[in-house]
Amino acid sequence: MLYGIINFSLFLISSLFLVILPGPDFVYVITQGVDQGRRAGVLAALGISFGLLIHTLLAAFGLSAIVHTSRTVYLILKYLGAIYLLYIGLRMLLKKTVKNHEVVSIDKKKRATFAQGILINIFNPKAIVTFMAFLPQFIHIKITHPTRQFLFLGWSLTLIAASWYLLMGYFSGVVGLRIKNNRTVQKGIRYFSGSIITALGLKLMANKD
Repeated sequence: MLYGIINFSLFLISSLFLVILPGPDFVYVITQGVDQGRRAGVLAALGISFGLLIHTLLAAFGLSAIVHTSRTVYLILKYLGAIYLLYIGLRMLLKKTVKNHEVVSIDKKKRATFAQGILINIFNPKAIVTFMAFLPQFIHIKITHPTRQFLFLGWSLTLIAASWYLLMGYFSGVVGLRIKNNRTVQKGIRYFSGSIITALGLKLMANKD
């Protein structure tokens, strides 16, 4: 165990509950898996996990403290995140049903799934605040420069998140394969997921905290 880490078992349990709590990350991974298959679900999960690594670095080197203390920076990130969620949600709602001869072109578009996962995660200002409020509770107060402790806890949280989202991405892809020939079901799931992500974007934009 790294010196300065306290209540690590409690940290792991709490992290698991934080990760499995449904949010934009979860909805995005599930949607990509169901709509485009296992590969897309896994890529979405990896993108979300990479975003968490970025949050870890921000917390470890104190950059997220700027967001935590600056109302202006927080609001900028908040509205950027809301706009991006609205963009993703509306894109799902307006997307046309994929035809069989379009599979090859759709496969090429999966490359953007990873990048979208990163953006959905890092443009969530509450994720930064969560890292700043949650991780310090498990670092001894006497640690003057807790960079290594932040990195250790952040990587641990990312590993838990990656395991969960990869599992969800893979199995949602399995479900997607089973319904790939049922365009009505695919369309319904895409509309449902798009509506949720759009609603989350609107909620984030309207939230006054």
